[in-house]
Amino acid sequence: MSTLLEVRGLTVELPTAAGWVRPVNEVSLRIGAGESLGLVGESGSGKTMLSLALMGLLPLGARVSGEASLATKTSTKKLTVLSEREWRDVRGAEIAMVFQEPMTSLNPVMRIGAQVEEAIRAHQPKLPGNEVKRRAIDALLRAAVPEPEARAEQFPHQLSGGLRQRAMIAMALAAGPRLLIADEPTTALDVTVQKQILDLLDGLRRELQLGLLFITHDLGVVAQVAERVAVMYAGRIIEEGPAREVLARPLHPYTQGLLKASPTLKRGALTPIPGTVPQLTALPPGCAFEPRCHLRLAECTATVPAFRLIDSDHAARCILI
Repeated sequence: MSTLLEVRGLTVELPTAAGWVRPVNEVSLRIGAGESLGLVGESGSGKTMLSLALMGLLPLGARVSGEASLATKTSTKKLTVLSEREWRDVRGAEIAMVFQEPMTSLNPVMRIGAQVEEAIRAHQPKLPGNEVKRRAIDALLRAAVPEPEARAEQFPHQLSGGLRQRAMIAMALAAGPRLLIADEPTTALDVTVQKQILDLLDGLRRELQLGLLFITHDLGVVAQVAERVAVMYAGRIIEEGPAREVLARPLHPYTQGLLKASPTLKRGALTPIPGTVPQLTALPPGCAFEPRCHLRLAECTATVPAFRLIDSDHAARCILI
C-alpha cells in the first residue's frame, strides 16, 4: 500500500495569555491510499487542531514544526511549508475535510448545488457552466443524495441533518481529493442516519481509494469505519495499532478507560474515567494522564513516556508496558 500522508513529529504551538501551548505535540502517523485511520480522544485532546494543521487552516499566530508530506496526483507536497497561494491548489483538490456541524459550515443563503459547483470552479475555472453543473449533480449522486437535481436547488435549512451532511461530503469530494478528513461527521445524527453516513464514507473510501482520517470520540464508530486506530490525549498520540487489536487488547490505561466508558449490549454499568483532560497551560510534568490513572506510579511524574512498539504494528506511550 503506497503512503498517501506521512506526519513526523508535527507540533502546533498557539499563543495564549499564559504563554505558548501545544495542542498538537510531536504527532507522527501515516495513512496509505485507500486506508482508514480512526483518531480517537476526548474533547480537548487535540484531534481537531491536528486536522486543521493538515488543512492549512490554523489560527493566526500559530507556529508549526515537524513534517507532514502528502502524495498528490503529480508530486509530494510538504504541507508545513506551503504558502497560502500554494494551499489553494492543494486544499480541496488533494485533501478535503468534512466538518462536524454542516449547518454552520454550509452557506445559509446559497443553494446546495451552487456550493458544490463553487468547489469545482475553484480548481477548474475554465470548465463550461453546463459541465460544472453536471459534475455537481454527479457529486451529490455519489454522496447518496436522493433526487439530486431537486436538492441542488434547495437551501441548507430545507434539508434534514443527514442530507446536509451528505451535501458536505459531496462538496468535499467534488474536486477529486485523494485524502478525506472527517471531523466527527455523525455528531447530532440519530443512530439510523449515523449508520448510513458511516456506510457511505466507507463505501466511497473503497470505491475511490481515498485515504480517510476519521476523527471521533466514539469507539463504537471507530470499530465500524477504521482499519487502524490512533488514540490521542493532551496533544500526543498515546496508542496506535490495528483497530481490532487496539479494541480487543488495549495497552494504555487511557484506551482501557475509554472502552470501559463506552456502552455495549453486554456491559451493564459504565465506568467513567475520573477527572478531565488537563489544561494545556497546566500539563503534569510527566505522563499527562497520570493524575487520572488508577495504575499510576511515582515514576509516571518524572518524564514523558516514550512511544514504544510492543508488537509489529501496535505501539503505546506508557511505562507499564
